[in-house]
Amino acid sequence: MKAKRKKALKAIIAAISLLLCAAVIFSSFVLYRFNCDKSGSVNSYGDIYNKAPVALNVDGSGIFKVLKINDTHFFNGTCENDAKTLDGINRVISENKYDLIVVDGDLVDGFNLKADYDKYKAIDIFAETVEKYNIPWTFAPGNNDGEIDGENEDIIAYMMQYEHFICANTKGVDGSMNLFIDLNFSGKLVHGIAVMDSLARTVKAIGKYDYIKENQAKWLLDGVEKRNVKTSVFFHMQTNEFQKAYDNGEAYKGYVMSDAFPYDDIENDSVFDEAIGDNENISLISCAHQHSNNMCSFYNGRYYQLSNASGYSAIGHEYIGPSLTEISINVTDENTKTMYSFNQIKI
Repeated sequence: MKAKRKKALKAIIAAISLLLCAAVIFSSFVLYRFNCDKSGSVNSYGDIYNKAPVALNVDGSGIFKVLKINDTHFFNGTCENDAKTLDGINRVISENKYDLIVVDGDLVDGFNLKADYDKYKAIDIFAETVEKYNIPWTFAPGNNDGEIDGENEDIIAYMMQYEHFICANTKGVDGSMNLFIDLNFSGKLVHGIAVMDSLARTVKAIGKYDYIKENQAKWLLDGVEKRNVKTSVFFHMQTNEFQKAYDNGEAYKGYVMSDAFPYDDIENDSVFDEAIGDNENISLISCAHQHSNNMCSFYNGRYYQLSNASGYSAIGHEYIGPSLTEISINVTDENTKTMYSFNQIKI
């Protein structure tokens, strides 16, 4: 009887030891994937601090057209869903004229341990798709982009190899991308576009959502004051003011609105809203993140616009299909309410 008990105890100890070994190996692998830059990029993220100011010219029509792409959650660029997304993006760009493409976060999937997940291959295929149109494009990091196989800084450094990719940042400011793009018309500065990093999670991939910090808001306000023109702001995760805009704002005609998730679900995300207040020159805040939510409302003297997911690989409600957002800015119009037009394009 004692021999049987000893044998059983040894078996249990052996099983526990194997489980512990497996747990240690898996945990080590996960930590490696969390912190490993697999981009193979030859570029240094530090070069971003030396980037020259970006200025783009608006043609004689006075209309500057932005194509906003967000939450594509590319897996590897070649799977069926990714291919459908890329086909849609290709079709939309080929059939229209755009002056700037804003990739508004979560271009690639987040924490994914599948063997065929390859976010840098996906970035390559996406970049090659847009590069052939010779359109400037930029990237506002999302909460998922830098969760695994490299940080947002690694992604941006990797994107620097592409001719039409534009980026910039300021030392001492939180986030991996804080960029102003000046729009000139007839030789005069007439509009600003700000692209910002709304950060990710306070514990990488699993913690609570982070939010735009005071120094980023100050960077934005300083830039807006310096330019003294209407400014459109793009970042990934919405702020709490979006809920007020959805509930109390004037909905933009023809824009499909949906509220599958609360717009104010990011805890303590009020720093940005309080900082910008009723600044008259901040005329548009455009976000993404909530895959099945859509809104475009004029509230407190500006537009609050949020786009649903643009990719077939993104998880969302079936009744909200992937779409891109076309934003046209009439830089000759001084009226904030009428200077913009918005169009959702299903892909």
